[in-house]
Amino acid sequence: MRVYKYLLFIVIGVLVLYSNLSCERDDICAEGTPTTPFLVIKFIDFDTSTEVKTPSELQVKAVGIENPFTLGTVTDSILIPLRNDVSITDYEFTINSNTTNNSETDPLPNKDIISFQYTPEEEYVSSACGFKVNYKGLTVSPPEVGDDGTWIKNITIQRENVTDEATAHVFIFH
Repeated sequence: MRVYKYLLFIVIGVLVLYSNLSCERDDICAEGTPTTPFLVIKFIDFDTSTEVKTPSELQVKAVGIENPFTLGTVTDSILIPLRNDVSITDYEFTINSNTTNNSETDPLPNKDIISFQYTPEEEYVSSACGFKVNYKGLTVSPPEVGDDGTWIKNITIQRENVTDEATAHVFIFH
């Protein structure tokens, strides 16, 4: 009986030790952990093909959405999200969008619609952070020209896979 008693204590001790060692601690998603990246668009001067050129009073909004994105001060590039539930995202890019103080000499707003196509792929990050979505095979359709003409002259894809925000994915020449 005494042997069974010691054997029972050993088995219980091993089970307790195993259960404590096999548990994971609660993870906190660290600040530097990669998340779903934004699409990085850089604006280039069409005439020089090398110099950056800031679009005048740029406004960007998703087609079918009322409110535009808050871009802050646009310098030479912007970051915009792509939809991860479908494989296409359409955006309206409008220059000279500040119509509140237009005079007769100010240029009128000019809107072009660009369609981005891609394949969203989920990537497991960790138990605390969950999944992030990368976008593979990025392509772009030529801008739709409205009644106001087109201000975007050319679009080139620099990186087909959107996996980070380190460098520009798309160059827009204007």
